[in-house]
Amino acid sequence: APQQRANHWLLRQGWMNQWLEELFREIHPRATPEEIENDIKQKPQEATARYLAFLGLLADAIHFPPIKLVGDAERPGRGAIEVDLVLDVGNSRTCGLLIEAAGELGVNLNDSYELALRDLSHPESVHAKPFESRVEFAQAWFGKNHLSRLGGRADAFVWPTMTRVGPEATRLASRRRGTEGNTGMSSPKRYLWDEEPQTREWRFNVAYAQDQTAMPAAAGPMAQLVNQKGEPLHLVEPEADSADHLPVFEPLYSRSSIMTFVLTEILLQALTLMNSPQQRGRRAHAETPRRLRRIVLTLPTGMPLAERLIFRKRAEAARDLVWMMLGWKLDDAAAPAPRVLTDWDEASCTQLVYLYTEVARNFGGDARRFFQIAGKKRGKPADGTLSIGSIDVGGGTTDLIINNYRLEGAGTSVTLFPEQKFREGFNVAGDDILLRVVQGHVLPPIEAALRASGIANPADLMAELVGGDRGGEDVIQRNLRQQFALQIAQPIALELLRAGETYDPTSGALAAEPRPYDSFFPGGAKPSAEVVAFVNEAARKRGAKDFDLKATVFPVDLPGLDKTVRAEMARVLAPLAEIVHAYDCDILLLSGRPSRLPAIRSLLMELLPLPPERLIALHEYRVGAWYPFRDARLCVEDPKTTVAVGAMIAALAQSQLPDFSFRSDLLRSKSIAKFIGKLDGGGRLQREDLVYSDVDLDNREYELPEVAFEFRGPMWLGARQLDLVRWPAARLYALEFAKPEFAERHARETPFRIALARVKPKDKDSGDVERFRLRQVTNRDGRAVALDRLTLRLQTLPRREGYWLDTGMLKTG
Repeated sequence: APQQRANHWLLRQGWMNQWLEELFREIHPRATPEEIENDIKQKPQEATARYLAFLGLLADAIHFPPIKLVGDAERPGRGAIEVDLVLDVGNSRTCGLLIEAAGELGVNLNDSYELALRDLSHPESVHAKPFESRVEFAQAWFGKNHLSRLGGRADAFVWPTMTRVGPEATRLASRRRGTEGNTGMSSPKRYLWDEEPQTREWRFNVAYAQDQTAMPAAAGPMAQLVNQKGEPLHLVEPEADSADHLPVFEPLYSRSSIMTFVLTEILLQALTLMNSPQQRGRRAHAETPRRLRRIVLTLPTGMPLAERLIFRKRAEAARDLVWMMLGWKLDDAAAPAPRVLTDWDEASCTQLVYLYTEVARNFGGDARRFFQIAGKKRGKPADGTLSIGSIDVGGGTTDLIINNYRLEGAGTSVTLFPEQKFREGFNVAGDDILLRVVQGHVLPPIEAALRASGIANPADLMAELVGGDRGGEDVIQRNLRQQFALQIAQPIALELLRAGETYDPTSGALAAEPRPYDSFFPGGAKPSAEVVAFVNEAARKRGAKDFDLKATVFPVDLPGLDKTVRAEMARVLAPLAEIVHAYDCDILLLSGRPSRLPAIRSLLMELLPLPPERLIALHEYRVGAWYPFRDARLCVEDPKTTVAVGAMIAALAQSQLPDFSFRSDLLRSKSIAKFIGKLDGGGRLQREDLVYSDVDLDNREYELPEVAFEFRGPMWLGARQLDLVRWPAARLYALEFAKPEFAERHARETPFRIALARVKPKDKDSGDVERFRLRQVTNRDGRAVALDRLTLRLQTLPRREGYWLDTGMLKTG
């Protein structure tokens, strides 16, 4: 409507004129306020005229499509189309799918589409494919909110959540100054165990904000629904402190609660996408609204059950908060809130992709014939079962699951029944490989360039820059260290690993062409000048001559990269391969993005847990045209996606997929904490430190034996599944004095004798079976010590201060 007669009613509004005047001032950044005011006085209608001219330009340049209004209310006889959201939230990346159930047509897997995130800092951009799990607190700005409110609609341009995720969060994090305080983290999934409030406020990232003052991260509709710990007010226990029942004033959100914030953002993005005109316009029944029916989340195979329960709680809280922010009813019988499902582990979901492809697509639903062909010939009649193992190498964990499958039914009308035989997970995976590549292939070329510029001990300088925190170090230096890891070290290491994915150890190739610094940062992804200066200036102060980080050349040593991956992953793949052999699996599947590295497959081939032809790397597996994330060869484009797609199959396979019937409700994980005790400095559970043996936490009536162990200072409690000292143990709990003054007061009374008790599960389906509490504490003289002198808390990371992607500590000794 470029003609004034068509919109004069709008231009007469005071707030609209004020909006145009403020925009007019902003297009003259170099003019002084006095010059702008004089210009406005001389030409009071210039701002309005420019606005009308801009509308005229748009009208001439763009052919606008006709506008069609469609009611979102469900029509009689034609209800909303139900949609399932499937999420695989990883430590490094997250993958999402939405699938529609189109009523009378049933469910077609080709009706699925990938979750795409709109970049709220650059709303014209939409990011599809698996995205980074990084999160940043940031407010979404859609113009001038203070003037929008004057127009009578306080919520006209409001995005209710407080966090951004994916590529937008990564870009925001790379533009931090460092003085604003905590604004985000690499992945909240690593910190599900940390439910303690932080000591410092979370702040908004202001990289793209109108106001460059970093305000506390407590604004918008969501801030009225959570307390200062990040817990939803409607879920706070009645007996909690009064402050916990109040909306957030000082945002000290626990790191665990950030998962709730992340899931609210992803859920809101999914709701926006599935009912957007563009998305609905691509699909059948475009005029019918979509309604979210289920939220399906996968879990790492080796994740402790205590953390699984926290994850489910966070997901349900996120659903509740989104519904409340949007003004919807949680208990509306006509349009109920979606169910949250957290029943399936990542490795089992990967198996479902393989099983569905073979049974439903390749064998036309004849599962019995497939079992006969795929099973090993063991010198006895086939018993109609198949044993499949999966090793999933993710960003944060490497997991193994072994499931047995049996058939029930006659002919081709059969149902697959799964039974879990073994599961295990170790906290060594893709991000650990990445750190080793940084240490072995990114920092050494920089150190070589420093040495060439005249610095005698460049390794000492790099340790000073990207080692641990030092006394007297200010927050800006710490932020620059983090930014160096985020903007420089991580992207270069990732590119080197991508080059390593194409390496063929049998080809005889020794190295690819060395790559200059700039080749790692295409387009506008260049590191900031401040981060480059962080290294250059430190080198200059040490006496370097003509050193420039941007002039560094990085060798691409393919055999060296292969050796680095082998050195990091051999310690976890060897025990897992041993288990695969012991259980005599018919098939072993290899998944996860790091599984594309040839060293991973080569290691398993050398360990030989089963014949080589029975090892299937899913990035080379031909799935067919049904797979949403296929490449041009109809193969799995990114092994990361197999988890989300497998979860989609699990959600539908009981009754909604033709040629494939599967009892996904039987995929229940059992506790793997069988041997519990004190961990040594290397994370091992030695025989003499074992406290509880043959623990049966799946039995809800089970009680821990009345055994006491010594406490002399802060210690780790962990568990392993097998009665083998060499078997890696998992950290579960940290036991320490509750306050520093308690440590000083009771130092001479140690060693304490500690007895633990089990926290009984609330109900049989809660999954809360791995919780413990202090039962009794006595000092060295046998006198009782108050239980509040010690604290036993869940902690599955070795460093409480955080992961290297959050701290920037690259030189770890």
